[in-house]
Amino acid sequence: MSSKFGETKGEMKMKSTMIMASALALSLVGTGCATKKYVAKTIAPVEQRVTGTEGKNTEQDKQITGHTQQIEETERDLSRTKEKLTDTDAKAVAAGQAAQKADEKADGAWKTADGARSLAEKGIDRSNQLERTMESMNKFQMLKSEAVLFKVNKWTLNDDAKAQLDEIAKSVNGMDRYVIEIQGFTDKTGSPAYNETLSEQRAQEVARYLANEHKIPLRNITMLGSGYALPVADDKTREGRKMNRRVEVRIWVPETSAAGKAVASKGDQ
Repeated sequence: MSSKFGETKGEMKMKSTMIMASALALSLVGTGCATKKYVAKTIAPVEQRVTGTEGKNTEQDKQITGHTQQIEETERDLSRTKEKLTDTDAKAVAAGQAAQKADEKADGAWKTADGARSLAEKGIDRSNQLERTMESMNKFQMLKSEAVLFKVNKWTLNDDAKAQLDEIAKSVNGMDRYVIEIQGFTDKTGSPAYNETLSEQRAQEVARYLANEHKIPLRNITMLGSGYALPVADDKTREGRKMNRRVEVRIWVPETSAAGKAVASKGDQ
């Protein structure tokens, strides 16, 4: 280690030795006792030791300088390593933030997918329900059937017949899809051609009353005159012939409408 004046302890010791040797030589010369041989034996070894010490000190200084350089290089390596670690930490933080954002996006994607699946399932349910509804609407069932009776050779409506038709019209009030079948009949009296015409006139009279008095659309009405076909009673008796002189009125509605009408009828009771 250097002193305040830039000298090492070895250098200072070496200088002290040289001074002492010189002083000894001077004292010997001064007293007249010194000789060249004595000086050579005494001073030369001291100088050699001093020279050796200087060499060792120089080597030590080189070693110290080398160690100092190694320490400085190590410090620089540590500084670079610290910078790399700092950069690595920053990258790790950024990667963590990116991973968190990716997780959030993934969660959002899962929620979106779940919502889409839910909507798809609801759409399938609605589609199936609509399909069942359409099938039911294409399947008609009879809601009501009435037989309107007529007098012999007549096709006009009496009060009882009109009252029956009024009730039939109420049955389809508020409905969108329905069909009213009107089929006229006669007893066996008269010729087949006459009876067919008479049965058609009776069916037309019923359809006219429903269309004019109750505004039943004609597209919802079908008519047919069947003459004496399909008797419902023995035509040999007066009572049987009375039952055969008729117009059958049948109301057909989709199955869903019939079910709804049945529920509504129970609620009115």
